[in-house]
This record gives sequence, C-alpha cells and structure tokens, in this order.
Amino acid sequence: MWGKSRFQALVLAVAFGLGTGIASEPVAAATMACEDVSNLCVDSGGAKYIGDSTVAAKDKKKRIEKAGSSLSMTVDGGRGSLFVNGRYAGTAPLSSIPIPAGPNDIQVRDGATVISSGVLWVPKGASVGVTVRHP
Repeated sequence: MWGKSRFQALVLAVAFGLGTGIASEPVAAATMACEDVSNLCVDSGGAKYIGDSTVAAKDKKKRIEKAGSSLSMTVDGGRGSLFVNGRYAGTAPLSSIPIPAGPNDIQVRDGATVISSGVLWVPKGASVGVTVRHP
C-alpha cells in the first residue's frame, strides 16, 4: 500500500511540474538569450566569438588537421550549415564535431545566405556549444 501512494505522489508531482511549465522555462530562456547582432551566441565552453572578422590564411592551414576541442551547434528559427576554416562541417543540429583550439573562421549559411560569420576562439580541450539565431 505504501509503494502505491508514493507512486501516485510522484506521478502527481511530475504532472504538476509539466502542467505549470517548470520543465520548459530553461529551454525558453536559452532560445531567447541569443540577441547578439552577429546572430551567434556562445552557450558553453568558455569560447569567445568576434563577428565580422577573419583569421589569416596561413593560420587556417595550420589548424585544419589539429582538432583538440569539440563544437555543438543549434539553429533557432531555421536551418543552417556550418563551415569551419572554409570547410563544410555539417548541417545543424551538430553535436561534438572536432574543432581546432585557437582562432577559427566560422560561417553559418542557409543556402547562399550567410547567417553569421566571424572568428570563434576555442580553448584547448573545450566542449563548446553555440546557438545561431536565424534572421
């Protein structure tokens, strides 16, 4: 009898939490947080993003094969393809793709339209998460 009432209380608590929207608040906050004019926001990993800038060509060649960190990307309100240092990396949502530590040219495109472009400074060994806001 005691087990049945605990189960009922647990079901009631979960139903109440879902019904009041407690579980959906962090997701809504995360999607509303990307208000940067460059349309790209760093969510985690300690990386820094500088919109509308590029890395020198010689630095790109050095970094192409040196992966030591990972990048995950989501696009809010649309779709997007990620290019890292001029090379196609995949279509969002992306999870834990390898990315070199240091400065990387990042470009997110939807077809021929560039959604965001700039330099992402990635710490060594970091798992970086970014959110791109589709205009």
